[in-house]
Amino acid sequence: MRPPNSSLAISFLIIASLTIILVASPVQAQGANHNGGNSGDNIRCASGKPEVATLACTHIIEDKRENDDNRAIALRNRAFRYQQMGDLNQAIADYTTVLKRADNPGVQAKTYMNRGLMYSQKGDEAGALSDYDAAIRLDAKLISAYINRATIFIRRGDDDDAIADLNKAAALNPKDGEIYASRGSIHAHRGENKQAIEDFSRAIEFDPKNAVAWRSRGFVYRAMGDNERAAADSAEAIRLDPNMVSAHLDMGLSRQDSGDAAQAIAEFDKAIELNPRNANALKARGDAYLAQRETDRAIQDYTQALGLEPKMYSALANRGVAYLKESNWDAAMADFTGAIALDPKQYGTYLNRGQAFAAKHDHGHAIVDFTHAIQINAAAVDAYRHRAFSRQEAFDTQGAIEDYSHVIEVSAKDAEAFRGRGLAYLHLHEHGAAIADLTAAISINPTDVRAYRYRALAYEGKNDLRHAELDDATVRRLDPKGQIDARR
Repeated sequence: MRPPNSSLAISFLIIASLTIILVASPVQAQGANHNGGNSGDNIRCASGKPEVATLACTHIIEDKRENDDNRAIALRNRAFRYQQMGDLNQAIADYTTVLKRADNPGVQAKTYMNRGLMYSQKGDEAGALSDYDAAIRLDAKLISAYINRATIFIRRGDDDDAIADLNKAAALNPKDGEIYASRGSIHAHRGENKQAIEDFSRAIEFDPKNAVAWRSRGFVYRAMGDNERAAADSAEAIRLDPNMVSAHLDMGLSRQDSGDAAQAIAEFDKAIELNPRNANALKARGDAYLAQRETDRAIQDYTQALGLEPKMYSALANRGVAYLKESNWDAAMADFTGAIALDPKQYGTYLNRGQAFAAKHDHGHAIVDFTHAIQINAAAVDAYRHRAFSRQEAFDTQGAIEDYSHVIEVSAKDAEAFRGRGLAYLHLHEHGAAIADLTAAISINPTDVRAYRYRALAYEGKNDLRHAELDDATVRRLDPKGQIDARR
């Protein structure tokens, strides 16, 4: 008896992710009056190249002849120039000195905002939040402080507070499309597709050339199953930015979902051409090849993806499926075992590994894996069906009947389950029950050769030789060369 001919459980993960666009607006360099003795330095401090400006600002700061206002301006400018140069510690030091001297609430607010940005870039989220809070207390209309604070909240997974800050930013500047795009990204990650579509549409309304907003809205449409709109948005993103890898990737996924495998692969090819190190694009093309039964190409793409991202669960699990389709049981089991180590909560990987064990006639381990799959997902009908087969092979006939009965209860048109249970009853010499189940299997699939063979045996067991011969004749008609194996 062969394993059930059900399709392999393949767990394809969404491989595209949205980019949250948050804009930090530092305080710009500020000009000073030229009443002191450093007019050249004043000009260079305000408008020179960062290295030149830093030196000029330092001259002014250290010149005792300069008045306090000019030196304060130079200090703020030098902090900004350090910020431009990426010298975060020096920028923080200068911004801290400015805060000790500044008495203008507006200047203080912007300085806190800039120092907070430096703390954020250093990875000091607590320091950044403290400064953004101070900036907002001093100036409740400082949009960039809300946006930058939202960035911290997003990194911490505090979506509610991030949305609240972006709501305030949008209220202060209702025509800034980037704010809506950022908020839309959060809604998309939360699965709030309607709100995400509304926000991305607003972003597009205010900036029709925002390729990222078009791509992001298409991403959400695809998540909603609207592949036509998803493809249209991806196409517009590509028109605006032909080199946007993520847009080509999304277009490919939309085409694949629509059944256009050739166009999907062409888009994945383009994404990989633009960025040969994009593991998501390689994995997506591997999925497309796997769907086309080009397992060798699929395995090549999955292997390249894993070379770039060794912990990519979906590439490892799906490569295992490709090996399974090639009957390379050991390679399949190795990949499924690795995938389980990365994510032990995916029932499909246990189901697939169980099938590999069963193919190697290791039904003990197969039953363990199918049981794990059922524990994770009690609705996994395939796992019950496969476990029933392995239980039969392990001579647990009653356990097999229980599993087949569960499948039939859930899916009354499952011909394989009726055939399997009928064979189990046949092994128990319960010929009447066997005939009933095998008849049900035949009514669902009138060309099921094995069901006719098993029913012929059941009729023989009841000494009903006329019906047995009729079934044998049907077997000869459906399988004249005896190519379909029926191990008894």
